[in-house]
Parts: sequence; C-alpha cells; structure tokens
Amino acid sequence: MRWIESILIERPKSAVYAAVVDQNILMQWSAWPEATGFTCHVEGDGVTPGSRIVFSDSSGVVQGQQTLVSADGTLVRNQMKNRGPRGRDIEPRVDFRVEDAGASQTKVSLEFEVDPPVPALLRPIASRWLSRSIRPLHVRDLEQLKAHVERDGGGEIGVD
Repeated sequence: MRWIESILIERPKSAVYAAVVDQNILMQWSAWPEATGFTCHVEGDGVTPGSRIVFSDSSGVVQGQQTLVSADGTLVRNQMKNRGPRGRDIEPRVDFRVEDAGASQTKVSLEFEVDPPVPALLRPIASRWLSRSIRPLHVRDLEQLKAHVERDGGGEIGVD
C-alpha cells in the first residue's frame, strides 16, 4: 500500500528541510505523539543517518521507532518499525520530499509505503483501515509542519 500527500509552505526550502530532517524538530510539530498518547525521545543527534525517534506507551514499553535512513537535501527517508495488530511488527517507510516551489515557497510531499503483515485475503481490509486511520494523521502532520515552519521559521540550514 502506498500514498502521497503534499502541501505548499510559505517558507524557503532550507527552513522547511531543517524542520523535516532534524528528528528533534520533527517531534515539535508531529501529530503522532498526541494521536497515540506515546512519549517520544530521540536517540542520536537527530540529523545523521541512524538517529531515531523511539515511541513508548504510558507504562514505558517501547512501541516503535522511526529511523533516519538518509537525507540528501531533498529527500528525507525514514524507516519505521512499530507494533502492529496482534503484536506483529509493521515496517512502513515514511519519506518527506522537500522541493523548491519558487517565490519563497516549498512543496513538501509525505510518501508512505507499507506492506501490511496480514494474509493476502485480509489485505483489502488492512488497506482500508490504514487509509482511514493513518492517512488523516499524515495530512495533519503536513498541516502542523506548515504551521510550525510558517510561525517559527523552521531553523534554516544551508540547503537550497
């Protein structure tokens, strides 16, 4: 299953990219901690490959992680590993593509891809569930990214 959601942000690419690539800043605008009730902390410096966000439930049990795989100035690739239904691990890929849209505007696309860990017969049901429950959170993520960067500037870095 795969989808792409996009948004236009009224800030230069460098500001938007900084807010997406730095896992510490990402946690300031992400919709996920509030939506899941999980606490999150960053392991590593947050900007180099291998840095990761670790998600824990209210009792402190780790429920998943998002690892920064690569970042090249345009594409920020993240690999997640989370507990899915019935305790099975699910490993979605969540990438952010950050592109200059001219006139101090930036287009950000959130690209999501996952192979649900269910038998083929149940994949249509899993796909509907993911689309109804996860996709709206991705839309909210992008809206909150936009609000964060347009309000706070994002913490520009030298990437154009």
